Amino acid sequence: MATFAGNALILLVAFVVTFGLSLLVRRRLGDKEVHVNSWASTLSYIATAYGVVVGFSVLFLFGQFADARQAVGAEATSIGTAYNQAELFPEAQPGIQRALICYARSVPAHDWPSLVDDSVGSPKVDATYLALVLSLGEEDEPAAGALHAASATNLASQIGNISTAREIRLVAAETTVPPMLWVLLIGGGASVVMLIFAVTLPARRHAQAFLVSMSSVFTVVLLLIVVTLADPFAPGGGRVTPQLIEETADAMTASASPAISAPCDTDQ
Repeated sequence: MATFAGNALILLVAFVVTFGLSLLVRRRLGDKEVHVNSWASTLSYIATAYGVVVGFSVLFLFGQFADARQAVGAEATSIGTAYNQAELFPEAQPGIQRALICYARSVPAHDWPSLVDDSVGSPKVDATYLALVLSLGEEDEPAAGALHAASATNLASQIGNISTAREIRLVAAETTVPPMLWVLLIGGGASVVMLIFAVTLPARRHAQAFLVSMSSVFTVVLLLIVVTLADPFAPGGGRVTPQLIEETADAMTASASPAISAPCDTDQ
């Protein structure tokens, strides 16, 4: 449930459950006098350590998330640039442009589902990229001259940039949160909430339940942020999408001839 409504429901459930449990435990404890000084010292230490763990997790995962988002833009830009530069090579142009269109179509159709389900790239996209590289050799008699050679080098560089950007996406998809870190994130959050319950025992029951519930909601928000950053390609708002690549594919298809923009083998 990565949608806003799903996250809101999770937070509501966390608030209601914590509020109810707080009232239940407080009722069992009664109105006994409790000294909270020792609990407050423990809370200060654990809350500080927990903040460090959450901050480290968010910074690390956000870097991977930002790299993945930037890589999609770089990939789309390289595809479009290579498509335009293929115009300089009349003999190889149809093959190169068709290979670029097929690659741009295959990424959202096959790479994204594979990244979401298995955190790996799709073999079909590997095949379309190989076909793209091979299309560069379709010009039997390359024209001579420094300008033509520079254009060919630049075109090959753009094709290489496509592979580099895709590799960055794949690395981001393979990044996972270690199990021990999840234990610290979940266990530490639970410990902080329980300690807040302990230090707020002098408060009235409903006031205490509200304070503990709000701390529980805030802790769940932090965990949801980590979950979102740890899975950048999953469906839902704020995630990395292939929209830029899809728009590039649509633009190339609209400007291409029927032969070049015909359905590809990987469209299915």
